[in-house]
Amino acid sequence: MNLRPRRRPVPMIPIVSLIDIMVILLIFFIATTTFKKEKTQVKITLPESKSLGGSAEAPESRVAISINEEQKIFLDGKPVDLDKLAIAITSLKDAKPGMKLELQADTTAALGILVKVWDALREAGYSINDVPARIQRAAN
Repeated sequence: MNLRPRRRPVPMIPIVSLIDIMVILLIFFIATTTFKKEKTQVKITLPESKSLGGSAEAPESRVAISINEEQKIFLDGKPVDLDKLAIAITSLKDAKPGMKLELQADTTAALGILVKVWDALREAGYSINDVPARIQRAAN
């Protein structure tokens, strides 16, 4: 007569085979996952910021190149044809040798017009990096 209760064997979980299965599942998920693609056509309105623009005062005055919502270009408040913008900037630069420019564009300004303005700036001898864009602070 044996009074001691029989010990049941502790069930063993085969960890090694579970790790193999996890690796196979990981490879499967990596191979079949489709990553988020970058959208190429998105309707956006660019120049609006709650933290930029309006709060800092400009230490020097700048001459504005403005593009309104009708896609018309103004240099220092005077209307200028896009074809003659480089000549107008060059003549203004000759009249005021130390002048600095800034770009003010409406939110609906076409990118093609902005690129043509940047081309005119380069033709007149200005770097695009030297002509900051004015950003209007968004209304709260």
